[in-house]
Amino acid sequence: MTIVTLASGVDINTSGGLRILELQERYYVVGQDLLISVNSREEARGEIRKLKGLEC
Repeated sequence: MTIVTLASGVDINTSGGLRILELQERYYVVGQDLLISVNSREEARGEIRKLKGLEC
């Protein structure tokens, strides 16, 4: 299990499957020991598709 602590002090568990996390009007792709900041829910969905190999 990997825990990432944001500058705001929030702890995020990055283990498990890929998922979208909305936190304080910001979006993140979380899972598979990754934490990726994105600008929107749509961008997060696209990032997950890329990570799963469904898009080039």
